[in-house]
Amino acid sequence: MSRYLVGLVLSIFSYESLAATIESAQDYKCHITAAKGDKVVFYRWKVKDVNLNIASLPGKQLTASDGKKYFIKDVVECVSLSQEFTSDESKQLDKITLR
Repeated sequence: MSRYLVGLVLSIFSYESLAATIESAQDYKCHITAAKGDKVVFYRWKVKDVNLNIASLPGKQLTASDGKKYFIKDVVECVSLSQEFTSDESKQLDKITLR
């Protein structure tokens, strides 16, 4: 009986740990300025690391659909995928961006 209880307790803890790991990641969209112009790019980050990830975007290298590489110059704004951008320019760019 005690083995059963120990197994049950361990399985509950491992499930909670797995659920916390899955829930901590969220999708984001960022309006960036790059050498090829302004774009909306999409990321999936852990919620606790969002500010660090946003701060590390300038200087990051991306690859265009034609295979050419370019760098992110600046981050205008990042929001959760389900939210709207606050600036009008970002909203307009988001409307024309394919998902």
